[in-house]
Amino acid sequence: MITGNKGEWSEPYALLKLLADGKLYLGDENFNKVKDIFYPILKIIRHEKNRMVDFSFDDELVIISDGELIFKIPLLKFISNTKLCFDKIKSSKKGKGSFEIPEIESFLESFSITSLKAKSKLKNDITIQIKDPNTFISPTLGFSIKSQLGRPSTLVNASKPTNFTFLIKGKTLSEEEILELKEIKIFSSKIKMLKDLGASLEFEKVEHPIFASNLQTIDYNFDKILAEILILFYSNDISSENTVAKFIEKVTNKNSIGYNLDINPTMYEMIMKKFLTDYALGMRAAEVWKRDYQATGGYLIVRSDGELICYHFYFTKNFEDYLFNNTKLETADPNRNEFGNIYSENGQQKIKLNLQIRFTK
Repeated sequence: MITGNKGEWSEPYALLKLLADGKLYLGDENFNKVKDIFYPILKIIRHEKNRMVDFSFDDELVIISDGELIFKIPLLKFISNTKLCFDKIKSSKKGKGSFEIPEIESFLESFSITSLKAKSKLKNDITIQIKDPNTFISPTLGFSIKSQLGRPSTLVNASKPTNFTFLIKGKTLSEEEILELKEIKIFSSKIKMLKDLGASLEFEKVEHPIFASNLQTIDYNFDKILAEILILFYSNDISSENTVAKFIEKVTNKNSIGYNLDINPTMYEMIMKKFLTDYALGMRAAEVWKRDYQATGGYLIVRSDGELICYHFYFTKNFEDYLFNNTKLETADPNRNEFGNIYSENGQQKIKLNLQIRFTK
């Protein structure tokens, strides 16, 4: 039997829902459908192990081909199984973990789909060809499926390469003070103690040279901007204030980089949106980023009510606004990623702070 959690079952649900609707809807920054804008779906492509499965439409039939077999299934079956799949996902108890949906597994197997997760060398979960009535072209768009039915996913995953190194300035800490700081688990309290001791943090470098180089593709000063945001985040003890948008507002007001905000007051926001977009489209901390947008094209969101909306760099502004307005910083596991403790290097005391960004929904 196939088992999966709510997020994993959301992937076949999205396939069924797209076929049942036959339309792709754009979303705004508040997860609402953009009024009166949708794109007819011409074809859906799913990578199933070592083969591609194509889905298209012929009146009230869904035509499915895996290169060898052809299936013709009434559209009404997709409509009924879409509702069944959603009801089963929603009714699964919170925190249950993996579960089965035998009826949906049987339906998927009837047209040779045998796994929850699409198998692909690309980072697309699903590929959709739409008809754009405005341009009279039919672009093929790749999507990563994100679900609001389970826990929000991360955009920037914590790792050792996402560590930023800071110098301890203004105070040489004693061994006793370092041990006391190490015992403090709440980072806002740790940063406050440093400040009370007369110490301050001065950004030195991004720990991993590849990530440092990737950040320069966004803006030459972007590492300094992120470092400033990290200090604000780790000093903050109000979780509702940890959103990317709020931190950008604060660094804009300070303007430590010295951009001419009289000419363009949205400089920091634009730079952050570029970073979030590039990271969503394939940038990784330890891989050289060459803006290869073939990796993925955008996100398909399974809303908590079962509706689907899309954000794609084909629709740039919606995608950027969605990422900017629905992300926050969070603290990862310090033990796994080796940050948060005072150490000495070449006679200089230092501390590493880690960058992780998660969706709020």
